[in-house]
Amino acid sequence: MWKKIVKMEKGCYIVSANTNTPHDIVFSIKPDIEQVTENQQKLHIDIEKTLVVVRKLFENSQIELQHYFNQLLSLAQAGLVPDNAQPTISFNALAQLKLEIIDKKSGEIKNSYFKKLGFKAINLGILPLIVALGFKSYYHFQTDDELLESLNTFTNFLLVWSSCLFGIWLSFGTRKTILSFEELTTIEQDRLEPYLKLIFISSIALVFSLLFYKKVIILQFGSISTTEIESDPFVSIIFGIFLGLAENFIGSKLTKKVSALFESI
Repeated sequence: MWKKIVKMEKGCYIVSANTNTPHDIVFSIKPDIEQVTENQQKLHIDIEKTLVVVRKLFENSQIELQHYFNQLLSLAQAGLVPDNAQPTISFNALAQLKLEIIDKKSGEIKNSYFKKLGFKAINLGILPLIVALGFKSYYHFQTDDELLESLNTFTNFLLVWSSCLFGIWLSFGTRKTILSFEELTTIEQDRLEPYLKLIFISSIALVFSLLFYKKVIILQFGSISTTEIESDPFVSIIFGIFLGLAENFIGSKLTKKVSALFESI
């Protein structure tokens, strides 16, 4: 029977807890080492990155922070220090440690952010929605009036705004089914605060609504078209939700559209 051979290499580092900074690890290269192996360089960087996430995740729980800090310190010392260092085993143990933390924290973090995003979307969307629905109820019982007609079109833009916020909330739920280890502390790559993210994406949605309204862009989806956005509130709601769901793409699409316009001048 063949036995799996674990590759060993001479440890290139001196690793110790930082006596001046709590929960920090000091990595220094041994004086007699001319070249640090690639495996040990990668392990060093990976442990440093993991420690940053762990400190942020457990900053309010000193017991858990100390527990995971001790594990990371042990992994670093086992994989980087001895003459028979085994960085591959430390890599595997580090991956398992990350999975343990993901299993413990991902549900809590995702649910918390999902609720926060939802509440902020409601705060930003409820007033425009009430104004739009209130005006449409009033408009329904009024005779034809050019000013009222223009205001009725404007209220459809308010519906786009509110429904886009709902679409952004749905988008997070569909995109972030499973969080990676790094996403436990930086859940969105754009790093925008929820309020800023909601306002930014919904503002882009309004720009698209104007382009739809003036027929600069025409999209067809089944039996509905963006040409109806000025007259049909349900079309406004549907395309508002679609724009929110496409939050990761609409910004770049708008930039390309504008760039193409001015490049032709």
